[in-house]
Amino acid sequence: MSYIEFKNITKNFGEFTACRDISLSIKKSTIHSIIGENGAGKSTLVKLLGGIESVSTGEMFLNGRAYSPDSAQDAFKNKISFIHQHFVLAEQLTALENLVLSASADQFSLKLKNTDVILVKAQSFLKQFGWSIDLHKKVQHLSVGEQQRLEILKALMQEPDIIIFDEPTAVLAPQESEELLKFILQLKAKGKTIILISHKLHEIEQISDEISILRQGSLISTYARGVLSIEQMAELMIGRRIVKNNSIQRSQIEKILFRIPDTKIDLKKSEIFGIAGIEGNGQTVLIKTFLDEFTKNNLNYGDITEDRIKLSVFEELNLIEHMLLKHKNNFTRKNFVDRAALIKATDNMVRQWDVRPPDINKSLSEFSGGNQQKFIVARELWHNPDVLLAAHPTRGVDLGAQEKIHNSLLEYSKNDKTVLLISSDLDEVLFLSDRFIILNKNKIYGPFTKNQLSEKEIGLYMTGTDRAVGL
Repeated sequence: MSYIEFKNITKNFGEFTACRDISLSIKKSTIHSIIGENGAGKSTLVKLLGGIESVSTGEMFLNGRAYSPDSAQDAFKNKISFIHQHFVLAEQLTALENLVLSASADQFSLKLKNTDVILVKAQSFLKQFGWSIDLHKKVQHLSVGEQQRLEILKALMQEPDIIIFDEPTAVLAPQESEELLKFILQLKAKGKTIILISHKLHEIEQISDEISILRQGSLISTYARGVLSIEQMAELMIGRRIVKNNSIQRSQIEKILFRIPDTKIDLKKSEIFGIAGIEGNGQTVLIKTFLDEFTKNNLNYGDITEDRIKLSVFEELNLIEHMLLKHKNNFTRKNFVDRAALIKATDNMVRQWDVRPPDINKSLSEFSGGNQQKFIVARELWHNPDVLLAAHPTRGVDLGAQEKIHNSLLEYSKNDKTVLLISSDLDEVLFLSDRFIILNKNKIYGPFTKNQLSEKEIGLYMTGTDRAVGL
């Protein structure tokens, strides 16, 4: 018998249909994964279950009874927890206060729950994961990685029956990801029902009981574990085979752009220089150092920032306005904007990068996270800068978009161009980088050359279980 059932679900946003006539069943005490490209409807579908969005047409059933939540609070009352890809945290409050707030009956009082009890419970979860979060520190002072862990902790503290994980391992090291996946399996063993959204198909293959594939808002099919290979999953997601570009031929890497004083770090032309490490281990400080060097050396640069929502965009502005903000000098003559040229360039770029929907008049908030990221990467490469700072360039994007971004970075770095790649995704660092360093607690290890270290060895450096000497 189905525990969760979506029956002929359609969700429209104006003229855009995010989910189209989807019928899907999820069994109790299983791990059910939902995969698809950015804009395929994955997040929208689970937001309907989580009470964050309302159904346009169709019905949902929970444990055999009609289920129609009016809000996230309704989902909460039905013991459904949602671990969001984009954090839902009060930045001015401490981590502990966020946990207390999420546990309170009306979501507005910090006094309805015993803080000491919540603190002990939270510390117990942290011990299980081996995580270190200062629960008395304000969220705005926590690293991105720590905020991600807090989101997971916040959901688990509610002791839900159904847990929706949206890209839960995006900022974790390999060993941490493995531990989280093991914990998800433990939750299943305790009778919890897990809905998992992830672009990491090896994780999907590893722990899923069933896998549903969405494409352009429609359900392709649902498969039992073991039926599909990773390659077959990817092909069904995007409708074609993924081809990795390993044949980029660069010019000789010998021209040095600059060196960072008092370190062994230098950037060279025609290379991709990687920075690996769990977020919150010194990346932000090092990025600032590199940006200062770009300015000092009069380098024209593109900047794919660590956090697009906080640092790169204004969500209420449309794509045309975002293009103008970044490339004002290219479209302004004597203080007048050449709007025709601006619109043409933005439209061409959006279509070239397959940003969905291809409507440049929509505000950025109306696009999925992956389509926002594709737009930002395209915008930062548009003027062919001398050097590109790419912080987590493929976070939250699907395999097709990841392929596009990776191949674009490889092509861009061919001829005297440089990419500074910051990523917590080791596969990405190892695939793209010519040389890389590893950060752990503000200590720098390396540089290392491609294939010098195994993924396991890099993971040990990232988590501090190493004997290496920092620079």
